[in-house]
Amino acid sequence: MKFQHLEGNRICKTFKDDCVIRSISIATNKPYRQVFADLMQIGMEIGAYPNHDKVWQSYLENNGWIKNKPPRDSRGKLIKLRDWQGVKTAVVINSGHLTAISDGRVCDEWDCTYRPTNSYWTPKAT
Repeated sequence: MKFQHLEGNRICKTFKDDCVIRSISIATNKPYRQVFADLMQIGMEIGAYPNHDKVWQSYLENNGWIKNKPPRDSRGKLIKLRDWQGVKTAVVINSGHLTAISDGRVCDEWDCTYRPTNSYWTPKAT
C-alpha cells in the first residue's frame, strides 16, 4: 500500500496530536471542523475526550462503519500497512495511532506503513 502525505485540513497547523480527528475526516471525506465538532459533542455527552476510544468508535459506528479484525498473514502474524492489499477506505489502528486509508493509499502526515495493522473500521456496504 502506498503512502500519501496528507494533513487533513487541520484547524491549527501547530497542533500535531490530532490523528483521530484527521484520520476520520480523511476516511469519511467529511470536513475536519465537522468531525471535530461531532466528536466533541459525543465526548461532552459521555464525559470523555474526543480521542478516547469510546468516543471515536461510537462516532464511526453511528455513521455506519463496521469494526474488522486485524488482517493476518498465513502464519497468523499481523500484516504491516505497506503489505496490506485490497482495502479502499478504512480507519486503522496501528500501534496506538489512527491513520486513514483513502482510495487504497495510507493518508497521514507521516509514513506509518512500517507498522502492523490492528483493528480497522470500514464503511458498511450499501
